[in-house]
Amino acid sequence: MYHGTPRRDAAALERQLWLIRLAFPVVALETLTAGGNGRARVALTFDDGLRNNVAVAYPILCKLGLTATFFVCPGLIEADSWLWNQEARERLRSLDAHGLVQVAAHIGAPIDGVEPIVEWMKTLKIAERRRVEKQIREATPNFKPGAEQREQFGLASWEELRRLDPKTVTIGSHTMTHPILTSLSPEETEAETRDSRMTLEKRLDRTVSVFCYPNGDLNDGALESARRYYRSAVTVEAGRLEGEVDPHRLPRFGAHPQWTRRLARRMVFG
Repeated sequence: MYHGTPRRDAAALERQLWLIRLAFPVVALETLTAGGNGRARVALTFDDGLRNNVAVAYPILCKLGLTATFFVCPGLIEADSWLWNQEARERLRSLDAHGLVQVAAHIGAPIDGVEPIVEWMKTLKIAERRRVEKQIREATPNFKPGAEQREQFGLASWEELRRLDPKTVTIGSHTMTHPILTSLSPEETEAETRDSRMTLEKRLDRTVSVFCYPNGDLNDGALESARRYYRSAVTVEAGRLEGEVDPHRLPRFGAHPQWTRRLARRMVFG
């Protein structure tokens, strides 16, 4: 499970993927549960549909002859928006210490840093979280992301996604707008999971059959909705596919280009 792949990590990412390829057959996510004659196999996934996945990770995948799944939020592409948590985080980081304390007090969040505020926002119901997002925007009217921030958090466009070779990249659904699904009503959960697939298939003219739960949070409603619209779904729970596996609760090992030794230990020892 990868997320952002900024250009500064390109060499480390290529080295890590080359080592993974040496150790395991790398297969498409959809085929991972089909059995592999007893040999361990690996599927690569990249969450959030970031432009740097297209600009940095995709050429490396092509060079090494690997396949991967990119999980995309079509509603955010349509709105030309960042993921809400990334925007909130960067806006809060633009404040000085006094300003951050003032904003935290105003929105009723923990007053001990940016990350605790973002984590607190993840616990809110969707309407309340959106209200807090609006308050943070109002408190940071002069925020303008720099080139490095745009490279790190900007989403791939429809045209960039269309140019990806389907033999190299499978497009998966990451909901319409990346909400925490446990913060939604059953109707909202249904819309986020269903409409994401419909929009991706219409925009990209591809079949979309795999899903990723934002932040890894799911409840019975999210699980039932994923079962209705997708053949499989991934979580953020660490683990290998052993014994009887629920195809809609697939575990993944978190990866980062700089964590090669840590990733190797987790993949071997769990």
